[in-house]
Amino acid sequence: MSSIEHLHPGMVCTGTVTASSATVLFVDLGHTAGVVTAPNLSWRHFTHPEQIARVGEKVVGVVLSVDTERDQVSLSLKELEHDPLIDFARTQIGTTTTGTVEKIAPVGVFLALEKDISAFLPAAELSNNLKSVEIGQTYSVIVSSINFHERRIVLSLPD
Repeated sequence: MSSIEHLHPGMVCTGTVTASSATVLFVDLGHTAGVVTAPNLSWRHFTHPEQIARVGEKVVGVVLSVDTERDQVSLSLKELEHDPLIDFARTQIGTTTTGTVEKIAPVGVFLALEKDISAFLPAAELSNNLKSVEIGQTYSVIVSSINFHERRIVLSLPD
């Protein structure tokens, strides 16, 4: 594509990553600049956008919006990826699995369950004894609920 007038939301386009910041990838779409913000980069966990695509790399994305005044296009690379939460929900709701503590918060702990899937175990499940929890500790847990809109998985401990 060579002109912003030819781009519309929902279109798939290719470009080359020209720069990155802590939360954004900048993509050359020909004669137009594209921007991919962190929430639109990937379903996978990452700490920097260059873990998804590096400067000089060709990328394929979906146009989210077109701003002709700023000559800028908002893109999503994530739109073309499979959402891992779909498969997880289909197979894991109500099952018992093992999770590793990756983060501790006053309201509970976050556990890494499987590739790119994290879930929340409320403090109440731990008898509010968060002081005994350590990063890297493993728990056998039940997948109690999954909310797609909030992208939240809640766990409980087996009896």
